[in-house]
Amino acid sequence: MTLIRCAALAALALLGSAAGARPVAASTSRELFEAGNNAYELGRFDEAATAYEKILGYGVSDPRVLYNLANSYFKQGKLGAAILHYERALRLDPSDRDARDNLEFARGMIRDRVTESEVPYPVKVVQDVLDGLSANLVGAVFLLLYCAAGGLVGVLVLARGHAGRRALGYCAGAAGFLALVAGGALAYKIEQITAARAIVMEEKVDVLSGPAADNTVLFTVHEGTRLEVRNRRDGWYQVSLPNAMSGWVPSGAVEQV
Repeated sequence: MTLIRCAALAALALLGSAAGARPVAASTSRELFEAGNNAYELGRFDEAATAYEKILGYGVSDPRVLYNLANSYFKQGKLGAAILHYERALRLDPSDRDARDNLEFARGMIRDRVTESEVPYPVKVVQDVLDGLSANLVGAVFLLLYCAAGGLVGVLVLARGHAGRRALGYCAGAAGFLALVAGGALAYKIEQITAARAIVMEEKVDVLSGPAADNTVLFTVHEGTRLEVRNRRDGWYQVSLPNAMSGWVPSGAVEQV
């Protein structure tokens, strides 16, 4: 497991004076971050987690705070909370290799072993690459290629000469094809960001056939398992696993990423 991030956060420094004025806590965000790091290094992981949680209470959304918080929970044996915050850190910074590696390590300790549909090797490689890129970057590439294709088509309409039009046609076709590929990649990233996912926070949770405690138990999931949220109803979530098994769980037993 990779240790905490100890670099000072510029964002926390900027928020320090405003956050310190709030009645939530006497410390500034930067002081809390440093206190959390010091507590972690001394092995006081519960104190470290409390400090990082207070930073999040100020409204700070920083992947480094979430990453350190996840490590603190992992050291306490709180697998669900650790996986939840690794997932949240990666939503903010998909390129964080340490967070991704730690998440995979933590997932390896989950009791549930869900069999997912096998993804062909080339597709898996593409997914792994996209998972490490931000949606903003993919969107910028798509916009650039889309504009390039449109511009080339416009030039092609005005161009004269068979050879020149032919070359521009090839370029416009290539740019258009790449724009389509980038558009598909952007759609994948948007789906990853907007998909409603939740992590099981209790040691074990029975998944029921309906949104009430007297329904039939279909199967049981354990702490740290990630579920897809399909529906919500009166304190219950309809959830599913990658293998298509689905049912209802109390909303208090899980927490959304």
